[in-house]
Amino acid sequence: MPRTKIAILYVGGSIGMVMNQKTGRIEPMESLSMIHRVIPEMQREVSLEFFAISNVGSSEVTPDHWVEIARKIEQIYEHFEGFVVIHGTNTMSFTACALSFALQNLRKPVVMTGALMPINDIAGDGRMNLIFAIRAAQLDIAEVCVCLGPKVIRGTRAKKVDESLLQTFDSPRFPALADFSTDVHLHPWRMVRRKRSLLCRPTFDPNIIVVTLTPGMPQAYLDSVLQSKPHGILLRAFGPGMVSEHLFPWLRQLKSDNIPTLMISQTLRGAVDLHRYRKQVTMEGLGIISGKNMGLECATVKLMWALTQAKTPLRLRELMEKSLVGELDE
Repeated sequence: MPRTKIAILYVGGSIGMVMNQKTGRIEPMESLSMIHRVIPEMQREVSLEFFAISNVGSSEVTPDHWVEIARKIEQIYEHFEGFVVIHGTNTMSFTACALSFALQNLRKPVVMTGALMPINDIAGDGRMNLIFAIRAAQLDIAEVCVCLGPKVIRGTRAKKVDESLLQTFDSPRFPALADFSTDVHLHPWRMVRRKRSLLCRPTFDPNIIVVTLTPGMPQAYLDSVLQSKPHGILLRAFGPGMVSEHLFPWLRQLKSDNIPTLMISQTLRGAVDLHRYRKQVTMEGLGIISGKNMGLECATVKLMWALTQAKTPLRLRELMEKSLVGELDE
């Protein structure tokens, strides 16, 4: 029986580092073949092929890298049954969201993984995470997900919550798609493999500004946001979407300047509801778009993506308030 073919796309991160036994310093590995060597048992289970996208720390990842990863997956899509993207953990949530919007109508899983420790650290998490991710890439899942440890998390719901080997990522607003803790448990809410035609639309406009509201926010800061002429603003409001009334003139100016404004909640598990209070109904009249229960990373990336897809403000609102890849509850 032929082995399942899995593509490994290497972007960078700690998993691609090694501990120099002489100096004690962490250094980039000389060749990707070292990753191959640390998982010999997987060679009997699956057929692995490696593709080097880049070799950067996750803090250096940009939307250009998102486009490169998406285009490579599109190029080799028909030749593999699943894809594993090795990536640094710090911005992995952003990349997972970007690939979710760039690669729609998936019929195969794209699994992101990484590590906090170098791959040759015998007490580290790299080898374990890579094995779980390769196995996740063989499951009946058809979406972008994050797998560090035994849980497989929807990419648009994943958030880095800790520098812990046991639970680096969590999904505060959605259950895990799969869990390897005991027998493999697949959640019924996951997207499953079925015949679909891949839609690859990897375009992003990074000219947005994230504004996190704080009590007594100075007007000078708000003015500087306007002066920078962003193409969109992500507004992190209090609770279910509350803002101070002294911000209303600024919000009216945003509307006057035709700057789309997306609102999400600062709470970890909360959601924006612009129909709950009279003040919020006023904000909807000012053109504020509800991000509902999207997290920070997802809302940021979706706004970047949607700005390149929508030709009118109405179409932008439709895209942002609709669940496209399971990123929000409608």
